[in-house]
Amino acid sequence: MRMLLLPFVIAGCAAAAPMPDGGARAPRMAEVAGYQGAFLPTGELSVRRSATPFRLDEGAEAKRAANSLCGGKVVSGDRDNFRDGAWIFPGGCA
Repeated sequence: MRMLLLPFVIAGCAAAAPMPDGGARAPRMAEVAGYQGAFLPTGELSVRRSATPFRLDEGAEAKRAANSLCGGKVVSGDRDNFRDGAWIFPGGCA
């Protein structure tokens, strides 16, 4: 397995915008060197790899990317889960 050892650099981030009907906010999106994250309205952080989807056994790599997306530390625990090629961190950022 090939691992990226270079430090992550934040490439860009867009703030959440209210929905036109006044409903819940749209997810905030962020991108970090080869990874994309969505901060969902529920506070969950969804992390995807830009090139190929994550596999179930790549939680450690997803956590490193989540830490970078959070700018320091993701809240990680036994509720973290894998869904459709993405790792979901229900605790969001610390």
